[in-house]
Amino acid sequence: MSEHTVLTIFVAVAAVALIIQMGTLIALYKAMNNASSRIERAILRLEERSAPVLATAQTILVDAQPKISEITTNLAEASAMLRIHVAEIGDATGEIVERARLQAVRLDELVSGTVERIEDTAEFVQHTVVKPIRRIQAILQAVQAGIGFLRRSHSGGKSAVNGGSD
Repeated sequence: MSEHTVLTIFVAVAAVALIIQMGTLIALYKAMNNASSRIERAILRLEERSAPVLATAQTILVDAQPKISEITTNLAEASAMLRIHVAEIGDATGEIVERARLQAVRLDELVSGTVERIEDTAEFVQHTVVKPIRRIQAILQAVQAGIGFLRRSHSGGKSAVNGGSD
């Protein structure tokens, strides 16, 4: 094969390759053009459908703006009042706890004092009433024992005189 034939074959193959490449590029262009037009239509439909929703949302936001501001203001005021009330409740609780502690101390002192007085009274009663009563009781028992002894000895003397029968 001659150089000229090789060159002709090469040019023919290159030309066919260029034609195939051109056909591929044209097909790719048409496919991209179709896809682009479909995407544009979809975007238009989306804009048409979303425009009323966005307009309604805009209207709602414009209408709600003063209400949201008022709610925020009320919430801030309520929060401040709540802090004040919580502080007052904390102070009152502290005061109640302190009073309860003082009352508990006073009650403890009262109970301790009462117990001491009861002990003192019991000791006083023991010394001034019970001991003298025991002494009197002991004296009475001694007198009874003496009287019993005298009776037995007096009856024993009569029994000896009467013949031993009582």
